[in-house]
Amino acid sequence: MSGTLAEELLVIARGAARAGALILDDSVGAHVSVTAKSELGDVVTDVDRRAERTIRSYINARRPDDAITGEEYDATGDGAATYRWSIDPLDGTSNFVAGIPYFGSSVAVQETASGSWVAGAVNAPALRQEYYARAGAGAWLTSRGSTVNLAGADTSSGAILFGTGFSYSREMRARQFTDLPLYMEHFTDVRSVGSAALGLCMAAEGSTSAFVETDLYEFDWAAGALIAEEAGLTVVRPRSHRGGIWAHSPHVPLTILDAPHVG
Repeated sequence: MSGTLAEELLVIARGAARAGALILDDSVGAHVSVTAKSELGDVVTDVDRRAERTIRSYINARRPDDAITGEEYDATGDGAATYRWSIDPLDGTSNFVAGIPYFGSSVAVQETASGSWVAGAVNAPALRQEYYARAGAGAWLTSRGSTVNLAGADTSSGAILFGTGFSYSREMRARQFTDLPLYMEHFTDVRSVGSAALGLCMAAEGSTSAFVETDLYEFDWAAGALIAEEAGLTVVRPRSHRGGIWAHSPHVPLTILDAPHVG
């Protein structure tokens, strides 16, 4: 793939995530229709659906032959598509409903033949932060007019923070709580922001030294994992559509054996 095409795909990913984030931002404080999904606390709103339609339209207008998979609607396109987009229109829905600012739109694009992720963006409108990355080129954070390269954690302060998230499934959540002490010998404290996409981005920018979460879908981690990887973190993606993600800075002595139920 040429660098020009990869850059074009990154521009589209950023634009699509920004388009979704504008829907989220415009809906903050407004009346939102909330519907329960599979488990207690797992909800979807009319804003999720509206943002996904907006993101899909944005991509389709620029890449009509590409496939698209997302959280709220059926996949479009076919197996012959050269590229496939994975979108989460509102990652952190529970935060959004509760008025907590850790939510955003996540968009990533994959080359279907190789399975390689090419570009990704996560736009968090309430935080005024945009994270994005292109494979082999790096990862960046743009916030309030300033852009910085992402390079993971600096542990000179002595704080080595572990980022994670918890499942809506009571059974899975109990397992996650049981696993937590196995990780903590490497860390000084734990953080959970309620969004896997932003959890991975926080590890990429160095707010935390690692992010591990089980029981995720691809759209939860697709963009964030590439951003973390391009920031220099070690990333292990799930082997199936649903599974766990594992990302850590090189200074953290983790191995996959320390991350039960991941992959």
